[in-house]
Amino acid sequence: MTEMLAFAAGHVFVGRVSLSRLPVSRGMTVMMAGLLAMGSPALAQNPPADDDLFAPLPPIPDADKPLPEEPAEPLVLPPVEAMDPALVAPLPPLATFDPAPRTDISFTNVASDGVRYRVTVEGLQPTGLESNFRRLSALYRGQNRPATAAQLAARANADKQLMERLLFSEGWYSATVAVQTDFETEGEADIRLIVVPGERYSWREIVLDLIPANRPELAQGFGLQVGDPIRAVAVEEAEGALLLKLNSNGYPFAEIGVRDVVLDTDKPTGTYLLTGDIGPQGVFGDIKLTGYRPFNEQHAQVIARFRPGQPYDARLVDDFRRALIATQQFGGVTVSPVDTGIRDAEGRAVTEMQVLGNRGPQRLLTGQIGYATEEGFRLEGSWRHRNFIEPEGMLTTRAVLGTEEQRASAALSFGNFRQRDRTLDISADLANLDPAAYSAQQFTLGVGIGRASTPIWQKRWTWNAAFELGISRERGKGVTLDLDPDSGRRDFLFASLPLWVGYDRSNDLLDPTSGYRLRVDVNPEVSREGTNVETYARLFLEGSAYQGVAKSTVLAGRARVGAITGADLLKIAPTRRLYAGGGGSVRGYDFQSVGSLGVNGLPVGGRGLFESSVEVRHRFGDFGAVAFVDAGSVNKDVGPSFSDVRFGAGVGARYFTSFGPIRIDVARAINRSKLDPPFALYISIGQAF
Repeated sequence: MTEMLAFAAGHVFVGRVSLSRLPVSRGMTVMMAGLLAMGSPALAQNPPADDDLFAPLPPIPDADKPLPEEPAEPLVLPPVEAMDPALVAPLPPLATFDPAPRTDISFTNVASDGVRYRVTVEGLQPTGLESNFRRLSALYRGQNRPATAAQLAARANADKQLMERLLFSEGWYSATVAVQTDFETEGEADIRLIVVPGERYSWREIVLDLIPANRPELAQGFGLQVGDPIRAVAVEEAEGALLLKLNSNGYPFAEIGVRDVVLDTDKPTGTYLLTGDIGPQGVFGDIKLTGYRPFNEQHAQVIARFRPGQPYDARLVDDFRRALIATQQFGGVTVSPVDTGIRDAEGRAVTEMQVLGNRGPQRLLTGQIGYATEEGFRLEGSWRHRNFIEPEGMLTTRAVLGTEEQRASAALSFGNFRQRDRTLDISADLANLDPAAYSAQQFTLGVGIGRASTPIWQKRWTWNAAFELGISRERGKGVTLDLDPDSGRRDFLFASLPLWVGYDRSNDLLDPTSGYRLRVDVNPEVSREGTNVETYARLFLEGSAYQGVAKSTVLAGRARVGAITGADLLKIAPTRRLYAGGGGSVRGYDFQSVGSLGVNGLPVGGRGLFESSVEVRHRFGDFGAVAFVDAGSVNKDVGPSFSDVRFGAGVGARYFTSFGPIRIDVARAINRSKLDPPFALYISIGQAF
């Protein structure tokens, strides 16, 4: 259908010609269109209204007259070319198809099924890639299993391509690899991979097009240097380090563009060109929480170590993200810089920090059951709500049912309390205790504020200050020759102010291999029994050190001393005295059994304490072995004593996981008492110290 517009005397004429229905030539179509354009304007006006719109139309004159027949010119078609005989030839039968992939293997004899083979690599050792190739090789993986000729061909092809990729990734771009296979005897084959590395390519020129001419210091320390081998891993590491450097030096929107590596044809060198856009410099703006909101933006600003207006630094952003994860409120969280479009007085982009997180599990129910030769049966369960009171008010309830301990406790802990990494703890504890040295029923209330390390965030300085108020009814089990007030039940009311500070220079919280730790505890206490009031202080000093002595072998040592000053031993409540022995003290001995014993052979406790341990730790893969010797003593007088030291020795095994080593120790007391078992088994998470 062809549609045309024509203009005449201020009128518009529309003509449509159907070329598919009218047997007219191209010239006829043009003539008809011209006639429409020159028609009378009257024909373009609307016809008068007809009373009967459905009346039949008038007949068209000469409509039945046949059209004149004109002789048509004959149509001449081009000659048909002869068809290629290969196109019409029958296909070969499927039985003649060889499914084996094409390969560079040259067979000297026909290989049969079940061929065992040996692999030899020649010429790869100078490149230093042979160990990587052996680890990834398909031929080496199947070397001890029979293979068909098709399998050998596929493995050889795969290994040839693997070797070429390894060589190219390390700059050996002119290397050639050939594979030869010889069948000397029936059922056996020798496969040789022959490598000619050629010359190794190196960088001739390094160009960082994205670095502005006025900021050349941003390019300093770039990981690629002229003369270095062209290595794919080095290129990726250098680009990643450059992006991190840009982000850490005030460029939040820097982007690494396309790299261009051109190898020279006349010598083994290449040129490196890196494009991109570093964008505007930026400063920190406000924090905006999107998605799950366990707290508001004000509390998020307490967690962050940056403040609005401070130059942008990606390291502070990553620190902020890790701190958000450590709150245990999020299942996952991302922190992204967003350009607000606002510029400060220096033209730097004000960057909003957008936090997008999803809700993590808020409630946690745990339980454990066990039996130990020292403590007997023990069943423990706890329930935790991680955001019971916003912000970060975690409620933990705990119950213990055991042979020597029955306990119910609740604690409310506020993380990042008005300052990053500071914790406020409020606790209540009701316990019935029956260890070897005493039996006691006590109720304690406590409140404390401090800063402690976690497996996610190990801190150099830690501290804690608390106040405790408690009441107890207890009885000491060790009977002395003196007038012993412990023979009956005694009621105590006590108040204490526990204070401690720690300094940690070790390299890991749960598995240190170097460095040292120090801790000092000062616990002043006031105790009242009836009308008798005693004021004394519990003092402790503890240190540990770690030193690598050989590959995968660490020598670790620990020492702890303690003293109670200001009151006589028997005027101090049995639960507040000093004891040693057990898993966290001198392994191999019963809990609290190290030190002076009463006439009935049960522990009395003391006012002086000494503990020490030496361990040799060796790791092989995900497993480890430990040999250790522990020593300790408890003195009735003030301060530690070295005159009656007890020793324990043993061995242990370690299984290293992502959250720390699982520890299994077996120990035996060297100078045992009747309270001590022949052997003691300890299972825990983390090293002993």
